[in-house]
Amino acid sequence: MVKTAVIEIATGKVINVVELEPDADWNPPDGCEVRDGGDCGPGWTWNGTEFLPPEAPIRDRIDVLMSEGPATRVYNEETDVWSDRPAEDIAADKAELLGLLQSKLAASEDLTWEQMNRMLALERES
Repeated sequence: MVKTAVIEIATGKVINVVELEPDADWNPPDGCEVRDGGDCGPGWTWNGTEFLPPEAPIRDRIDVLMSEGPATRVYNEETDVWSDRPAEDIAADKAELLGLLQSKLAASEDLTWEQMNRMLALERES
């Protein structure tokens, strides 16, 4: 069995990966071609010479600050020690998040319930 990538010709996107016998009588769907799939998977791109993995999604800065919150402690892998984060760094993260949420609201973008509550809490703190 050979791992075979089914590639959409117009975009170069791998839309499926199938295993076929080397002498299998199988034709890809219209608008697609097949290539030896190697280690690729759906979502990869064929650029004409090699398969490229999909780009990792970029997390929205609001999502990062909302999920991680203002970290109060940091870990140093080299020394294997946890230490307190400077208060000014924590305050800067809070101010950044508040500014981003207020800007989003001012641009008439919807805030989630969690974002609205966090914004109100940060406003009360400042």
